[in-house]
Amino acid sequence: MDVEKKHILLVEDSRTQALFARRLLEGAGYRVTVAETGRAGMELAQTAHPDLLLLDVVLPDIDGFEICRYVRRSVVTYIPILIFTGERTGVEDRIGALTTVGADDYLAKPYNPRELLAHVEALLRIKSTIDELLSRLSSEKQSYQALRRIALTDYLTGLYNRHYFAEVFEKEFAFAMRYKTALALALADIDMFRDVNNKYGHPTGDWVLQNVSGLMQSKLRLGDAIARYGGEEFVMILPMTDAHAAAVACERLRAQIEQTTLNAEAGPLRVTVSFGIAAIPALGVTKASELLERADKALYQAKHTGRNRVEIYNPYMTSVPPAPTPTPTKPGD
Repeated sequence: MDVEKKHILLVEDSRTQALFARRLLEGAGYRVTVAETGRAGMELAQTAHPDLLLLDVVLPDIDGFEICRYVRRSVVTYIPILIFTGERTGVEDRIGALTTVGADDYLAKPYNPRELLAHVEALLRIKSTIDELLSRLSSEKQSYQALRRIALTDYLTGLYNRHYFAEVFEKEFAFAMRYKTALALALADIDMFRDVNNKYGHPTGDWVLQNVSGLMQSKLRLGDAIARYGGEEFVMILPMTDAHAAAVACERLRAQIEQTTLNAEAGPLRVTVSFGIAAIPALGVTKASELLERADKALYQAKHTGRNRVEIYNPYMTSVPPAPTPTPTKPGD
């Protein structure tokens, strides 16, 4: 008996982009319905019962954010939502898509076809897990706790996800501002991670993500929080910690990761990680999103001044050409 194809609803007003995405998804074995307007997308989300909603932000009648809000308010069953963002969409808008309007993931245009398929597969896997749990669990309490764990954690690494990060970060930031205590935010990115996937394959890339994230988590203090921010990027919330103390902790972690051999199925290999740090109290920072933007700029500086380093944000940072970094290698290469 044939397995029923997963149904994807694509809301996209560009016929060229819709045709490309539809062919890509149907070629991967999915059933695709296309809506060219926001209103048509909202109606189909109610009546067609899709397994996944792919949603462009810019539409001729209603923007994608409003459609996302509508689906979360009006559709009883859980539908994972991936929002397509523009190249210039800022950090605050991306966080808003995940926290305020209820999207599950975002992907910037133009996207890599393989990356889109990976996001789709991951979201459908979460959808299947939730559906299975709802069908098996008899207790409302059990259902709530199981779904809460799924909602708050990243399926691959077991770390908290961006939803949880945004919620906790806002609370910790508000607390620090109110009581004038220190709060540091550290963004970490695995260097040259694309080369890991290209050289050793995606299963090895997943292995690296799991091991690096596990190492980071094991070194956190009680009260700190770490989440997978996206792809090979992680974010750490460090309450009661100033920029210098955060840099010391990140430098210790950076050195340990550099010296650690990861024993993947493809063989032992080593990777490095870059860190960007920002902290309050700080002049000009009154919102959580501003602290995140500063940490992002510091990480950018770390990546473009050699990688495998820790940078603390300062307002005089300037962009420089990236220094060459060798491809992650097996020990002894």
